[in-house]
Amino acid sequence: MSKKVGWLLAAAGIAAVLLLLPPPEAAVPAIRTHLAMGSVVTVKLYGEERDAGPLMDLAFAAVDRVDTLMSRHLETSELSRINRLAGDQAVGAAPEMIQILERSQYFAGLSDGAFDLTVGAVSRLWDFPEARVPPDSARLDSALSLVGYQQLQVQDGQVRFLRPGLYLDLGAVGKGFAVDQAVVALQAAGVNCGLVDASGNIRFWGRKPDGWPWRLGVQHPRLPGQYVEVEDLGLPALATSGDYEQYFEYRGERFHHLLDPATGYPARRALSATVWAETATDADILSTAVFVLGPEAGLKLIAALPRTAALVFFEEGGQLRHRSSAGLEGRLRFAAAPGD
Repeated sequence: MSKKVGWLLAAAGIAAVLLLLPPPEAAVPAIRTHLAMGSVVTVKLYGEERDAGPLMDLAFAAVDRVDTLMSRHLETSELSRINRLAGDQAVGAAPEMIQILERSQYFAGLSDGAFDLTVGAVSRLWDFPEARVPPDSARLDSALSLVGYQQLQVQDGQVRFLRPGLYLDLGAVGKGFAVDQAVVALQAAGVNCGLVDASGNIRFWGRKPDGWPWRLGVQHPRLPGQYVEVEDLGLPALATSGDYEQYFEYRGERFHHLLDPATGYPARRALSATVWAETATDADILSTAVFVLGPEAGLKLIAALPRTAALVFFEEGGQLRHRSSAGLEGRLRFAAAPGD
């Protein structure tokens, strides 16, 4: 690989994804970053002759609205209100909240609960990223009894918990949804080409003025200087879930933040899962589902869905392996980052 090729790290609340940039003489986009949802959100706009400032403000306003609605850390957020009240009564919710809950429930059913928003009762006990020791097993078992997507009802613009004590956690979908909302706002404003990235949840659109294709690289889950280059798949969004970003070591074992809703403990069937899809919301959800399911069941799920692709790293017999969906065959290349 030429050392003239640049790399931009889309760091990493979930897992690292890289954008492989064209040589320096290519067109330079307008770029701005913004802190939201506990991460850095980056917007790139290509070929804009007008002042990009108001467009950036428009994108970040869309992200901030999602944060205001869906943060579990804000007492005033709509998610916090639902978690407080929906066990006693049906609670009305904003259209965006209903949209994200309905999409999440759809994939919860398809994945047989591998993706489950009601895992919040368990994730609160683990308390990532501050966690340093596993939670007490008795408390974990008690919380696990409150996990079950079938006990979440979303109907006619209202949300209700069929089992009191449920607690929703949108951490595995909120960033992807925020990216989509920002893209929708920018496209409505007439932006023809750009990219939005929130901690590795990425969506891009349009053709760059220099003619260079969108080329992507996914970080290797165990070799920090190693990446997998991926050709343009014709899918505008991707996300990676991996065990190497938020984790701690305890008594020789790695405990990471990607929990299996069936056990309440970190999922162990994969090391990382990257999913390409039509929207960042779907990619965000499905990367978590595939990670929890592992390579065999995860890729079976992807094969049943239109316009999606996946790459899964896992361990088998003490060896690091990877498998990919049919759409990625022959389109992967392992490479070290320039300068390594």
